[in-house]
Amino acid sequence: MENAKMDSRTIEAFAGDRVPKFLATASPDGVPNIAPVISIEAWDETTLIFGELMIWKTKANLLANPKVGVSVLTDDMNCWTVRGVFQGFERTGERFEKISMNDMFRYNAYTGVRNVGVIKVESVRRVKGMMSPARLMEMGYGALRARGVKFERAGPMPPQVTEKFSRVKAAKHICYVDSDGYPLSLPSITMFPTAHGVLEFGAAEMKGFTEAPPALPLRAAAAIITSDPVAYQIKGTVSASKSGVGLRLARLDVEDVYSSSPPVPGKRINIENES
Repeated sequence: MENAKMDSRTIEAFAGDRVPKFLATASPDGVPNIAPVISIEAWDETTLIFGELMIWKTKANLLANPKVGVSVLTDDMNCWTVRGVFQGFERTGERFEKISMNDMFRYNAYTGVRNVGVIKVESVRRVKGMMSPARLMEMGYGALRARGVKFERAGPMPPQVTEKFSRVKAAKHICYVDSDGYPLSLPSITMFPTAHGVLEFGAAEMKGFTEAPPALPLRAAAAIITSDPVAYQIKGTVSASKSGVGLRLARLDVEDVYSSSPPVPGKRINIENES
């Protein structure tokens, strides 16, 4: 069900200091980008705010294209996705003071908050039908390999990135631009690597506000943050894949890999394979 305002449960979910939250943006030419932005919180039922800290590509996209997507996933597997419009950055005022008091910025080893971003909420949807831990294990790295997929060593993902996406206990979200031009951020907890250049996941996880998966193929980005905490972003193309373990699968063919963690967030870290 879609709402124009955030209810109390949604606001509470965004209040978590350590809850994974993701901000999806798109460049003017429609290339999606997704980054973990843990500082996102609700200011009121129609407004989200966040601190600007080492999100250079996200900031560039926001200034060029204000349509955004935001998602939050709680420990008890409740998730909400939001479509909104970026309203601008603030350097003073109550919202700036609120974000500045966040421990994430008060005790940050790199820098304090520079600006506070403001997002006007346009629509909210609770994501239902999340997988149970047992089902996740069934959909795990070993199960996908057992399907007979050859796990090629060649591919742009460094081994440490492949390992992170192999984890069940990690927040994984996928982003694509919908038919209205909004970059959607959605949980993709079934996402696992089947090669150093391929991620597979349940195609139903790409259902947007229309309750139907988008037409494939399409450009997409995926992000992951672990408890380490370490975060990465993947960019590539999603297409249909074969069904496996009772689910219709989609595959993300990886083209570029980026660090999303200090000290070098935004750095491209592809493995360049020799031909």
